[in-house]
Parts: sequence; C-alpha cells; structure tokens
Amino acid sequence: MKYPILSLDGGGAWALIQVKALIKIYGAETRGHAVLKHFDLVAANSGGSIVAAALIEDFTLAEILALFTSEPQRRAIFSELPWYTKLNPLSLFFPLPRFSTAQKHQALIALFKLYGANSMRDIQIIGKNNQPILFVFVSYDYDRDRAKFFRSWPSLAGAITSPYIDISLVDAVHASSNAPIQFFDQPAKIAGGQYWDGGLTGYNNPVLAAAAEAIAANWGKDQIAILSIGTGSAMLPLLNTRNNNEPSVLFKEQQISSTKNDIKKIAATILADPPDSHTFLAHLLIGGRLPLAIDACPIIDSGLVRLNPLIQANGNSEDGWTLPDGLDEAQFKRLIHLDMAVIAQQDIDLIVHFCDLWMQNKVHNQSIRSGKDFICEIGFARFSDAIKKWQSYNLTPLKGQHHEHSTQLF
Repeated sequence: MKYPILSLDGGGAWALIQVKALIKIYGAETRGHAVLKHFDLVAANSGGSIVAAALIEDFTLAEILALFTSEPQRRAIFSELPWYTKLNPLSLFFPLPRFSTAQKHQALIALFKLYGANSMRDIQIIGKNNQPILFVFVSYDYDRDRAKFFRSWPSLAGAITSPYIDISLVDAVHASSNAPIQFFDQPAKIAGGQYWDGGLTGYNNPVLAAAAEAIAANWGKDQIAILSIGTGSAMLPLLNTRNNNEPSVLFKEQQISSTKNDIKKIAATILADPPDSHTFLAHLLIGGRLPLAIDACPIIDSGLVRLNPLIQANGNSEDGWTLPDGLDEAQFKRLIHLDMAVIAQQDIDLIVHFCDLWMQNKVHNQSIRSGKDFICEIGFARFSDAIKKWQSYNLTPLKGQHHEHSTQLF
C-alpha cells in the first residue's frame, strides 16, 4: 500500500509549469477533485497554493492553467500598484513592491467561490485511501518570526499545547502567497496575525514539510510516495576566468556585493537553497538511499519523484557548454532574468515554451542531488523518466483511467 503525496512549490505565475505537468499525466479537461483523489496529502506554498486551491475548487486543469496564462486572470491576482508609486526616489536604491496585497485577497475571494470561504477543516475531499485528503499550506508568521503551517487537520506534527487554528481556504492561500520586498506591499492580515509567503521559512519547496507530516501520521517510510513539482530553477556553471571562460549567457558570473544587490538576493533566496536541499532531506527522511560510488548513480528507487525544469546549459566543463535545444541565446538569457512576478504575456509565452521543451526532454529535469557538472546522482535528469517512475507506482493512472481504493489511512 502506498500513501501518495502531492507537493507544489511556490513561484508566482511560473506555477503554470505545475499545471502543465499535471495535464501531461491526467489530461486538460480532468477536474481538480479527480486529480486529488489519487493523493492522501497535499502540501503547497505560494503559487503552488493557488494551484492546490483551484484543485479543491474543482476547476479543470485547463481552467487552472488559464489562471496564469490568461493575462486578465493573471493580472487580477497580481494586481500592480498605481503608477505613481514607481516615482518613489527610493526605487533608485532599493527594490520596491509591485503588487497589492489587498487586491490579491479580493481576487482570491472572487476566484474560489465554492470552497474559498470554507474552513480548512471542512474541506472533505476523499483521497486514494478512502479518507479525507490532508492539506497543508506554508506561511511565515511576521510577528513571531516563525514558519506557520495552515492545516486541514490537527496534525501530530504540531505542538500539542498549541490550539489548532482553523481558517478559511482563501485566507490560507492568501497568507502563503504573499512574497515580500519587491513583490507585495504588506503582510497578509489573517485571523489577527500578519503573514508573508512561506518561502521566507525555506519552504518554498514544501516537500520536507510534506514528508514530516507523513512520518508524524505514522505512515511507513516505504509506503510514502511523493510527487514534488517545482516551478523552474536556474543552474549555471560559474564563470571561471582562470580557465579562460569568456563571459557568456551560459555562465553565472561572480556577484558584486552592494546594498541594492544584497536586498535583491535576499528576496530571491526563497527560491534557492534551502528549498532545493529540502528535496534531498525529504529523500533521506523517507528512507532513500545514497550512492556509494559513481557507477551506482543515479539512485532511482526513492519514493520521492522530483519534477522541475532547469534553465541549464548542455555539456560539461571539459567539452564545453551549449544552449539547450530549442532555446536561442536571447530566450535563455531572458529566462534567467525573469523573476516570479511575471506579468507580460510574452514572458508567460516563453515560460510555456520552456516547459514544453522540458516535457520533450530537451531541457534538463532537476535531480534530487547532483554533483560536478550537474551529473545526476539521485533522481531523474529527464522529465519522461521521472514521469515513468511515478506511474510505475500505479498511483496516478494515465488519462481516462480511474481506480477505486478503500484502504484506511489510519
């Protein structure tokens, strides 16, 4: 028996990648509840929280994709602040917020009309093992400087001396999807507290939280299967002038420290480590093995399958690096510099193209752990291999196939 888990990263409109991956497995017209029925637990952060809520709302996957690819729907969620706020002279020195927290909250209320006002605990969607699916959304408690997990059940992973706080689905999503500094203008004010995006806690990739919840629920390590879907990452070789590397879009140049640059990097760290390292830690937590020698790589028997496209060159440090097939230099450079606050339609179209190349194995998939020159040591370097592994568990049937289960969760 397997306990399947769906983990959805944050990443703003880049979350369209998650939806396209689900469409590849289930089909565009499959409704959210039909997708969710194949899981026992769903963990999400930020853009992934919006995807999870849309699944709960029972939108079709095509409708969920449109939340990010349709400009009117996208701009309703990511509502830009008035033009005159950009005239602030501080913008010359510091990145200023671009979007309205209050307008996002109203857009989420308007979007999730069926389930949005429901308390998290009242979301009773039956999962794979004939029990209500467990949902957890990650946020950052601004007042207490701690991670905050908004759950649909009083998890044993929470302190037994702390009362279980039950808030609405919309409020949980709002608190989880509120990235600070250069994104939204103020914390989300929920249930007497103030909250920023859960990425500030290191859980932009919530897979480690998901694994911990499964262990706390006494699910056997060998029974846990996690489908962790990201929203794209950049992994570039460092420019090394000692090896006569010429400046190129294919390399990451050494960074220059300044107050402005440091603030930007702090804001961007919610998408980097530790979120990536959390995948490796989750692999270990659920009993994943480590390779003892290079000829044992990659380890592919973990219950954790990671799906995440990489903005990464092809090749290696000895033979040289080249652009991925299907991306020209301008597109590759543009992808590297896009942040998660993507609004312009041409940028969304580029992310869609990047995602399509990933699903055609022309763009690398993120390993659970990689080594020198990004050699895959644990996990899968190709999208098709990762999908094949997940489907080998017989948990998420191919499009149109459905199976009934009656196994109890506890």
